[in-house]
Amino acid sequence: MDLGPEPIGRVTCLYVGRLGDVIVATPFLRALRRRFPRARVRLIVGARAAGVLPLIPFIDEGLFLGRAGDVGAHLSLARALAFGGRADLLVDLNSAFSKTSTLLARASRARVRLAFDKGRGPAVFNRVIAAPDEREHVSDRFARLTEAIGAVGGPDLELRVPDADQRRADALPELSEPRAPGELRVLVHPGNLGRRPSLWPLERLTELCGRLQHAQPAARLYFLAGPGERAAAESVAAALPRPAPVLADLPLGVVGGALRRMDLLLGGVTSTTHLAAALGTPTFAFYEGYTQAVWRPRGARHGGFVAPDWDHVQAVGVDEAWAALREHLARIMQSR
Repeated sequence: MDLGPEPIGRVTCLYVGRLGDVIVATPFLRALRRRFPRARVRLIVGARAAGVLPLIPFIDEGLFLGRAGDVGAHLSLARALAFGGRADLLVDLNSAFSKTSTLLARASRARVRLAFDKGRGPAVFNRVIAAPDEREHVSDRFARLTEAIGAVGGPDLELRVPDADQRRADALPELSEPRAPGELRVLVHPGNLGRRPSLWPLERLTELCGRLQHAQPAARLYFLAGPGERAAAESVAAALPRPAPVLADLPLGVVGGALRRMDLLLGGVTSTTHLAAALGTPTFAFYEGYTQAVWRPRGARHGGFVAPDWDHVQAVGVDEAWAALREHLARIMQSR
């Protein structure tokens, strides 16, 4: 794509979406940095994804749009856009139409404004690529965007945990004990309790974890709980043959540090799945047809069981999940 004859010295990227959305865009951000190594790269995200900004090594500045009513955050962002210098290139990473992103793109006054073709806002974006269909994997979407700016990239997600967050994770009482010989550390995240279609029933997860403990005496399980998830995680952890500790309400960087100490992340498909993949930790998740087609991390390190239904995982039984998990664990242990 022709980005014009003038050099690209300032780049602004927008992604007003969920945390996982921003994480899966890191291959594009890495390719962007390599394509324009001397440019100043700014990333603007929504409030729900603000915690990931310190973990992205490919940007010079991270800003976030505050939640509704957060006047201070709105004013801070407006000042940055007004006085931070006009961008040479703006890239809207949202694949669906976003009124907020369109307004921010207009406010940026960027010379070149690139986006997926959403059928709306054509006066704002002067460069567009074809919109994705519902079955196009996110890696392929961002590969097309990477090609559009003349860059070369790969599909691997990538984040880096700040040293201070890693030290906090290492100091957690649950993780500070020395690793036993042959120990297999598994972090279990039951999933997003608010998204029932992708939440595997907790009683089945309890049985699966019990089978894992029985078959792998060296397996050491931990449970992760985000806001509003602690009671559910504790109910599963306490019901196991060997009750497991629960890591609850940790900052994102500390969660990342804990994931780096694990051999596997097990559970529903959430932003934690993408966080683990971006930090090199193998994953095993329960996928409905949609998340398998669009969101599953690529590579042999990332296993799972795919439900026969497009929009929910309720049909996955414990026997089927256990067979798939055993096979994936064998691959992981063979590669250690």
